[in-house]
Amino acid sequence: MRRALASSLLFASVVVAGSGCATQVQVNLDRREDFSHYRTWDWMHPGAEPAAARSGIDRGLELLVRGSIVRGLLDRGYARTTVGRPDFLVAYDLTLARELVRRLETPAMQTLSSPHREGGFEVTASRLVIERYETGTFVLAVSDGGNLRSVWHATAIRRVRDSFLPRVEEVVSEVFERFPPAAEAWF
Repeated sequence: MRRALASSLLFASVVVAGSGCATQVQVNLDRREDFSHYRTWDWMHPGAEPAAARSGIDRGLELLVRGSIVRGLLDRGYARTTVGRPDFLVAYDLTLARELVRRLETPAMQTLSSPHREGGFEVTASRLVIERYETGTFVLAVSDGGNLRSVWHATAIRRVRDSFLPRVEEVVSEVFERFPPAAEAWF
């Protein structure tokens, strides 16, 4: 799927980075596709192994991602169908990269009083702080239900302190703000 996206000259690419927004979203879409006829959808590979099994993410996180995608599609008026040919197919992937970041934290100066000196001493002492970060990369791909041609693809990257879990629904929602694309976004 990635090779088809990269090789097509008919794809428009839009990178969105809003001010104050910690999620970086890149969208690629096929300029030839008319998204206005889309009404029904299904998973690209309904019986395929879940992303959790492939990438080692927690099963609960996997279910949260799937639920967020379903809600995003329902909120936009799309109905899931498992009978016949849907208008479009959806596939996704989520990967997490964990890292520990070391930094020196220097608090404000403190005054230590001394019985031998008037006024005391001002001291600062830095301390080592280790923080855990996770970077989540969420990919959502949409293919035409008739010919299975990739028509829309978004990649969202978000780095958070501690755990990506509380941000999953927000990241999926940010991706869905760009689907379906407005006609003026790709002409």
